[in-house]
Amino acid sequence: MKNPPEAHPFIFQTTVKVNGQPDKDEKSRLEAGLVPQLDDSIQSKEQDKVLWAVIKNPTKLDTGLISKSMQNMHYYLNSQGYFRDSIAFTTAIKNAGEQQRAFVQFNIWPGPVTRIDSLSYTLRYDSLQQLTQRNLDKQLIKKGDPFAQGPISSEMDRLVELYRNNGYLRFSRSMLFGLWDTLDISLLQPSLDPFEQAAQLELLKKRRMSPTANLNIRMRPVDDTSLLRPYYIGKITVDPFSNDPSRSDTTLVFAKNIGVIQHTNKFKPRIFPPLIYFHPGDRYDQRRYTRTTNRLTGVGTWRMVDIAQIPRTGSDTVDIAIKLIPAKKYNFTTSVESSYSQSAITGNFVGIGLTMGLQNRNFARAANLMTTNASYMVELGQFTAGRIIQTQQFSLSNSISYPRFIFPGMQSFKDNFRGNFRSIFTLNATSTDRIYLFNLSSLNASWGYEFSWHAKDYLTKNRTYTLRLKVPNIEYAYLVKRDSLDKLIVQNPSIKNLFNDGLITSTIVNFIMPWNERNGRNSSVFRANFEESGLLTGMVKNKFIDDNLYRFVKMDIEYARMIRWAKTSFITRGFAGLGYELGSTPNPEKRLQLPFFKQYFAGGPNSMRAWQLRRLGPGSYINNFTGDYSIPDRFGDMQLEANFEYRFPLFKVAGIPVNGAAFTDMGNVWLVKKDAGTNDQIFKLGRLGTDLAIGSGAGMRVDLGFFVIRLDYAYKVKDPSPSPENSIYQNKFFAYPFFKGSQLQIGIGYPFIF
Repeated sequence: MKNPPEAHPFIFQTTVKVNGQPDKDEKSRLEAGLVPQLDDSIQSKEQDKVLWAVIKNPTKLDTGLISKSMQNMHYYLNSQGYFRDSIAFTTAIKNAGEQQRAFVQFNIWPGPVTRIDSLSYTLRYDSLQQLTQRNLDKQLIKKGDPFAQGPISSEMDRLVELYRNNGYLRFSRSMLFGLWDTLDISLLQPSLDPFEQAAQLELLKKRRMSPTANLNIRMRPVDDTSLLRPYYIGKITVDPFSNDPSRSDTTLVFAKNIGVIQHTNKFKPRIFPPLIYFHPGDRYDQRRYTRTTNRLTGVGTWRMVDIAQIPRTGSDTVDIAIKLIPAKKYNFTTSVESSYSQSAITGNFVGIGLTMGLQNRNFARAANLMTTNASYMVELGQFTAGRIIQTQQFSLSNSISYPRFIFPGMQSFKDNFRGNFRSIFTLNATSTDRIYLFNLSSLNASWGYEFSWHAKDYLTKNRTYTLRLKVPNIEYAYLVKRDSLDKLIVQNPSIKNLFNDGLITSTIVNFIMPWNERNGRNSSVFRANFEESGLLTGMVKNKFIDDNLYRFVKMDIEYARMIRWAKTSFITRGFAGLGYELGSTPNPEKRLQLPFFKQYFAGGPNSMRAWQLRRLGPGSYINNFTGDYSIPDRFGDMQLEANFEYRFPLFKVAGIPVNGAAFTDMGNVWLVKKDAGTNDQIFKLGRLGTDLAIGSGAGMRVDLGFFVIRLDYAYKVKDPSPSPENSIYQNKFFAYPFFKGSQLQIGIGYPFIF
């Protein structure tokens, strides 16, 4: 407590309690909505410190300040359909030394909610009335719903959108209003019949207990008839360099009935028709305006898009003028990533990566986005044999994103698909050098498509769907084995087929769906990936293909959910992946498991944080990571993982938030085929509880805004695959001495999806 008023009660705590509401969910919803209605003057001014909160300059208790909050809460309840509310407050003064702390509690009795008894529409023009009647199945409110301001407002917005989607360009929300009646006229008509009187009294009682309202949405009188005229598309012009004031010589070039203003010829006119959804002669549709805006904005070539709709005087034609301001053509980026883990047994493990990228937002003068990235990564471990670098990786990638669906005869798809799409060509080359073990060189080329679209529904504010398809995806990996790996293979014949090069000709499908729930506090993400290799290519008989081709199927799914409260949040994540190498793979040395560069692995700052990267599993297998008869890296054809993390604020340093986290990770990787490894390495449902690894810990996150520096300290609660010298701790809970079974991880960004 800092600077409390002397010898005067002050606001220490303010609470809101809803009474008389039998529905617990509705009670919680109302309380959550009523708290923000409190005036700032009567809220305690808490500031978070390291392990506690401090109230600074608290407000003196003045009951006169409370009336504004009560008025705000009354308005809020009315907007939710509660018109018979009652609000009271109590204050309690408690002494704490010389301080007089005031606890204020608002008690709210919302009363019965008023519900819609009937909903009707009265439009002044037959065409609008008929259009409304044909779309009644899309109503956002119906009989029995609460008479709440939000849903009614959304229904009026739906009507305006409906009319504008059917040509009524100039129809606006101000032209609609709602008329409601909560009175049943029949109840005011007296009757001499005692039975009718009794029925009326019973009906009056029922109306008091369950009030209803009749809602009629109407259109205001309109003097300007052009506001109610359906419009048709006239001329369409595009100015792709509208911000160039120095230009004097321009020409108008037509491409498929679209006029493109040309200056310095920096954009090819033919690229614009696929990006524009308007067509001359068509009836105006607001959805096409939105889709065109989103399409041009999503390309990334222009930093501003302005679409002017210009109605012709005295006509039902509207001209479309599109003005674009280009973004900077070239963009150079650099990023640094790092991870760090520490073990009392295996020592320190550091990963550092540097990436440099160059973007061209108008490649080939066709609004194509070309991205070239070069990256270098090293993993540092214990100083061994005069070297500290354990792994080096250099990669060079180039991708070209075309803002068009490049596929013959698919113009109708472009017109009917209600989202953004692009065609993508990618070429990657990577060299990975594992010191003393191997050098892996890989080349990857793919052609693919990306589709994204949005949808709204009752449960969520907004869902965004993204579908990525690569067909074909061709990868070739060439492995050069070092003496240490050859020696390990001689000592461990079981890993002979683990480290192999080979050819992959696959189809890859990725799907991602993030969404925010209506309460605005919770978010979720669902991801699914599928890949198949060699199902068609394997039918081609060729010595090179027979020797190198992998034929497999692989699929994994991931779901994460974040629940937010005022200052804290809780994140859950689940991941499941399975890959299976087909028995029809021509080369018998490649039939037992997936290529290791396609296998799953666990550990590190973004997975099982109590283990180093690639140092967990498979299953309950025990073996050394270094030395004779060791297996340096652990991979699997199957992975299960679940993560739970609770985040909370700690303090601020120079205005930079420092947050804390407590977490638990559970999971492991396994082999699938019986001949791929030992019984302890193969997944068996009956051994799932035994094979699961569990780690728990706590961490700190320094949020710099543009990225987050993360420090996590984790402990092996249950270790199914320790090294031989730690085998006495295998699958025992909390068996490790604390520092011996712990890991320190440093990472960039939040773990997992959130």
